[in-house]
Amino acid sequence: MPSDGQDPYTLLGVTRDSSLAEIRERYLVLVQIWHPDRHQSSPESVRDEVTRQMQWINAAYKNLTDAHEREARARQARDRQNRERQNRERQNRERQDRERKDRERQNRERQDRERQDRERQDREREARERQDPERLRKERQDRERETREREHPRARWTHPRCGGTSQQGTPWGTTSSVQPVAIALRHGEVGYTLRAYFDDQRGEAAFLGAQGHLLLFRSLASMRTYLTRVEAHELSGVPGWESLLDRLGDTTIEPDDEHFYEFDLILHSLRFPPMQWVPALFIAHRDIIGEIAEAFSLDDVLNLLAAGSPLDQLDDLFRRAHRPLAGWGARRHLASLQGAQASTVWRKAVRGIEERVRWLR
Repeated sequence: MPSDGQDPYTLLGVTRDSSLAEIRERYLVLVQIWHPDRHQSSPESVRDEVTRQMQWINAAYKNLTDAHEREARARQARDRQNRERQNRERQNRERQDRERKDRERQNRERQDRERQDRERQDREREARERQDPERLRKERQDRERETREREHPRARWTHPRCGGTSQQGTPWGTTSSVQPVAIALRHGEVGYTLRAYFDDQRGEAAFLGAQGHLLLFRSLASMRTYLTRVEAHELSGVPGWESLLDRLGDTTIEPDDEHFYEFDLILHSLRFPPMQWVPALFIAHRDIIGEIAEAFSLDDVLNLLAAGSPLDQLDDLFRRAHRPLAGWGARRHLASLQGAQASTVWRKAVRGIEERVRWLR
């Protein structure tokens, strides 16, 4: 308020509803009238009065402009608060809408899952009702197979030279050797057996057999347990038998890579072009197939391995391919080879071996 107590609105000649622009316009008019510079030639008493009036006018103007600015800031704050409140309300409505839609979606999904579960259970029940005879038959077959595997036959060394006649005599000599081997068949089942060579040349091998079948144990431990029961088999006549049992030991160490044969890996490799086949892998597996076929007189498999057969020709290419210079032609031949025929022959050979396997536990 001016120092004389006058109302600033009355002093400036404006109303409380006047805008800031109207107050400024009125202030400029009064400045033109009361500014001291316009009264330099007036008497001193007049100049003093003009100066006093100008001070009141300035104070009144400042008072009103400050009030307007405060009101403007207050109005802006209210507007901002209103906008924020409206935004919060809008966001709350949107959040509630989303939550409602999420609940509805979750309810639909839950209902769909429950419906699908009911349908699946119905299908499974119907399938069980249809397949009960098949399931029972399979369970019976599994029980019978497990029973057969637990009935250990009297194993013997199987090879034409192990016929046991007096004319033939014993095939074992001081250079004979015996070693446990592991064989993984087509479906990844791993079995353990023994392979014995008659001499250090390793030209012929005998295997654990019974009634014309190659015996494969499900675990190395079960094979060792069987082998220690000397009265249960006809195997202990081979030289170094006791040292073999000592090597097997109680901890049952797995055979090393040289004595681990993976027919499932061979069949997997056959899916790729011949140039991607690993020669050493195929050579080693061809050799053991030949040994087993010779030991068990598997004529069909021996015919697949006969001289000049596709399998024999492929084996010859593999054995020459690793040579730096002489193997160039073999590698070129492998690159141009169509693997379909070789793949078919290999699968027949593996199947011929598997058909003579008897599993034991």
